Amino acid sequence: MAAPLPGCARGFTLLEVLVALAILAVTLGALIKAATEHTRNTQYLQERTLAHWVGQNVLARYDAGLRLAERGATDEGTVEQAGQEWAYRVAVDESQPESLLELALELPPVLRVEVVVWPADGADTDTRARIQGYLLP
Repeated sequence: MAAPLPGCARGFTLLEVLVALAILAVTLGALIKAATEHTRNTQYLQERTLAHWVGQNVLARYDAGLRLAERGATDEGTVEQAGQEWAYRVAVDESQPESLLELALELPPVLRVEVVVWPADGADTDTRARIQGYLLP
């Protein structure tokens, strides 16, 4: 191996530095996009979880008898969960159990309670949770 000439500096060329910076810029852009998408998905899942809890709480009131469930009844309201306002709509209708035992046993119809939940500051088409439960009349 030959010794370097005195006065010759070893280093990277301008082209090599520009290529390295371009690769770094593309990589950092992809990382920022992935982190942003992850944050957005985490927030959406958190909202869906809170909305599910709201729906379960409303359904539990019907199950416990704190609210009257009648065929054809509807109800709307807002509640606060984890510092956020949620709107909900309840619809109650009659549902006949579907099973093979239906032929042998005469089963009474049950009430199907459906709770739809969305953020109170949004439109009711922006549903975050849809909960269904069944109650004996």
